[in-house]
Amino acid sequence: MTEHLLKLAAIGLTDEAVELLDIAKASGLYAVAAVGDDRADRAEMCARRHECPAFGDYRQLIIQTEADFLLFGAPVHQCADFIRLGLQQKRHILKLCPPALNFEQLAEFYRLAHREGARFIVLQDSRFGQSFASLRQAMDNSSPDQSWHLISAVCHVPVLEIDPTMRWLNDPKTAGGGVLLQNCYGPIDELVLCFGLPQRVYALTINQAPDKSQRLSLTEDTAIVAMQFTDNLVAQFCASRTLGPARRHLRIHGKLQHVTATPQEVVLYDNSGILLRQQQYPDDGAPARKRMLENLAMSVWDPRNHPLYPRYGSDLETFAVIEAAYLSNRTGMPEEPARILKLAETGLAGIL
Repeated sequence: MTEHLLKLAAIGLTDEAVELLDIAKASGLYAVAAVGDDRADRAEMCARRHECPAFGDYRQLIIQTEADFLLFGAPVHQCADFIRLGLQQKRHILKLCPPALNFEQLAEFYRLAHREGARFIVLQDSRFGQSFASLRQAMDNSSPDQSWHLISAVCHVPVLEIDPTMRWLNDPKTAGGGVLLQNCYGPIDELVLCFGLPQRVYALTINQAPDKSQRLSLTEDTAIVAMQFTDNLVAQFCASRTLGPARRHLRIHGKLQHVTATPQEVVLYDNSGILLRQQQYPDDGAPARKRMLENLAMSVWDPRNHPLYPRYGSDLETFAVIEAAYLSNRTGMPEEPARILKLAETGLAGIL
């Protein structure tokens, strides 16, 4: 099936990055070429497990290691320069979410990748979850008279106290944004993949700082976002780090039925409350990541029969929605994601 294993090197060994390396190696499709982290003990431990070199200097890893992909688990404010260096070295980049601090930085990564003949790929594993696939199927197979008209989405990720090493999450300069960008990239991405780009986005964000001056200098911990997809389909999105317990669901209301999706199940009811279908997908986290890495590998070896999913560049649309939400919060007006994409067209021909 393959001529060679795809060589994968990782920079920034977060728990998620370490798990992806393990899944990649176990799949039989990838070989781990090198690992890098500024914590020497963590880098050495991971290197022993994968029998590869360990680096504390990310620049040296990029220059000295032959790799098809550079996987970046480090947060963007720590690794943006190394992403640029990797692209300049003609390496494909794999970036865990969020992929950038703002839309313009993401567009910059795509432009540089295009110029260097490389690719910048965002790893968002819930796209490959069975729950999301079942939800998309329910939308695709619904009858024309179903008329879906209201989407209600919730993403609560309670954080009692931020680890001192993660205080950068509170600073807009290092985090880019708060709960919307750092915790809700996946759910917003799922909405865009299911229903397309919203025409308009209106958002309000707050945080729980005690006075106004502090609130203005911190990322948001709570947000409400309204989206209009068409004249007949609107969405409300509630995100918070302050509400518990942890909760994530998407509910879509139609003329005849409503469907509720969580990462673990999809349930379909008629509007009188009768259960029509229930599908459960427990423990699908690691399998979804495996499917994501398999799709990536097959898109390299056989792109005609196994294209990359979603299409290359779709993350620009997801990020345009997030950017529109932050812009709306500043202007107090609805904003158009399509306008943000239009302003970024230069250098992105063939991607947008």
